[in-house]
Amino acid sequence: MSVEPMVYSAKSRVLPYVALFGLTFALTLGGILARPIESLSLFWPVNAVLTGVLLRYPRQATLLGFTLVWLGMVAADLACGSAWPPALWLNLCNLSVIVTVWLLLSRLPRLHRRMRSPRGVLSVFGACAAGATVAASLACAMATPWFEQSVRATWLAWFSEQFSTAVLLLPVLLTAPSTRALVRSSAQAVAMAPLLVLLASLAFSIAFGGPGAIAFPIAALLWCAWTYSPFLVSLLTLIAGSTLIVAVAQNLMHFSVPQSELGVTTLMSARLGIAMLILGPLVVACVSQTNRSLLARLAHQATIDHLTGALTRSAFSRRANALLDSRQKHAQALPLTLMMLDIDHFKSINDRHGHGVGDQVLRLFARTLQDQLHGGELLARMGGEEFVVLLPGLAPERASFTAERLRRAVQDLHLAQGDGRLQITVSIGLDGCAGHEPAPNLDDLLARADQALYRAKAYGRNRVEVAKAQRQVI
Repeated sequence: MSVEPMVYSAKSRVLPYVALFGLTFALTLGGILARPIESLSLFWPVNAVLTGVLLRYPRQATLLGFTLVWLGMVAADLACGSAWPPALWLNLCNLSVIVTVWLLLSRLPRLHRRMRSPRGVLSVFGACAAGATVAASLACAMATPWFEQSVRATWLAWFSEQFSTAVLLLPVLLTAPSTRALVRSSAQAVAMAPLLVLLASLAFSIAFGGPGAIAFPIAALLWCAWTYSPFLVSLLTLIAGSTLIVAVAQNLMHFSVPQSELGVTTLMSARLGIAMLILGPLVVACVSQTNRSLLARLAHQATIDHLTGALTRSAFSRRANALLDSRQKHAQALPLTLMMLDIDHFKSINDRHGHGVGDQVLRLFARTLQDQLHGGELLARMGGEEFVVLLPGLAPERASFTAERLRRAVQDLHLAQGDGRLQITVSIGLDGCAGHEPAPNLDDLLARADQALYRAKAYGRNRVEVAKAQRQVI
């Protein structure tokens, strides 16, 4: 099982446990104060939140950590005036949810544990159901004297509350990105239409009412799942599910089911129905994210050369042609220059030192060129040891100085090889056009720059040749 980094410094072994006890105490105290008098809580987030925290930061998921969680719950209950016996036993039931779900999910691979696969989503739902079952069974076995309901009603009340709260809250904690990723994603534009439709469907559910109204937001949630990240979808399912549960509890939706011998109440039925309804959107969100990630990887592979990090030939052709087309549309076109670069004697490097060293040379060469170029300037690998650079806004006369700077930067490279050092040189041919000249064809630019490169090699290599002026730059 992979262990994720701790929130706190590894130098402090006490502080994480103190924080865990404090978090447990605060969450339990808030849950107790928010619940109706002489009743189970309408929404008890303590168990799900602590389970998520211990799954994300498993170094505190020890016997000491679980004991402190239980003591934090007991302390909060006693602070609110509860007697010792119910405080001890009822919070042991709460702890059983945390331990059960943690044991089931901590053994999963990180991909599934963080709900990045459909199997992971189903595993989280199954673990939540198992945790709720254990807690409800313990409550019936140990805490029956403190409840006026029958054993069956007590079991159903505990199970429905624990299960629904866990499946609403736990996905948010498991799919939450790092702080850095969250800040980066917050700067991106978010489509508002699915969110607005979801809010409208929630309002319509409450206004229309009836048992079927809890299913009204499902279409909007599926749209959100297709559009947003799993974390954002988890947040929206939490908001939607909590809103519907509160609306049912306050009788705002006129949601009623016949009272059965098993003790099924309106709120129990609504909780379980809402919990199962959000399974679909979470699975869809996971599948959509997987598809987007796969498409992004495929696009990256089609755009970026995997060895050097430069653009691929096809990606360069697309961007260069787009730049030339844009230049042609403007009345005052900017100059541009194209360079062809070829590593000297690269075949002999492969033959003498092996292809592994040759790959190192290519990576070092491309990284050196990228360090020398500026924003908007394109670097691509055309194949083998041949590269191309496109410099928009720079005429060939001035670009020759840039080419010379690149040549010198490559010449200064030395790759350690055995007892010696391998020196690299490059030959460069360039062509381009001034601002007043018509837009050239990319194939013509490449052909003339390639001819200049051929002359640079013929004249001794490690030099720059300009196509149009037919002059040497040393």
